[in-house]
Amino acid sequence: MSSRLKDDLLVVEGNLALVSKAQEGLEASYFISLQKHTGFRKDELAGFVGIDPKTVDNYRNSKKKFKSDPAEKLLKLHRLFALGDELFGSTAEFMDWLEIPSPGLENKRPVELLHSISGISEVEKQLMRIAHGYAV
Repeated sequence: MSSRLKDDLLVVEGNLALVSKAQEGLEASYFISLQKHTGFRKDELAGFVGIDPKTVDNYRNSKKKFKSDPAEKLLKLHRLFALGDELFGSTAEFMDWLEIPSPGLENKRPVELLHSISGISEVEKQLMRIAHGYAV
């Protein structure tokens, strides 16, 4: 499995490894750590992941794991933020970029696409184009 640690969170780099880790499940603490890293409010991050904010507390209290789509979205969002932080130099700069309409994303703000796995992938592709010096 291709992975590395960033801010004490596992960044799963390969898509097949990511799917496998999502099926295995993520502790609720992963959500909380990602929330702290990104600066999103709990309801914002829960919205991106497709869960109710109360679910986070319920999972944490019952020691239940996030699995399937919510876990995959959390892993992909963390990978996206690791890439964005590296590319822009800080989470704050990356957060600013997420709010700017992007021609490579049909003039949508990247943050608008973070509600779906495909949207997160498109934002990730946009970051890769920027990293490789393509005008976007």
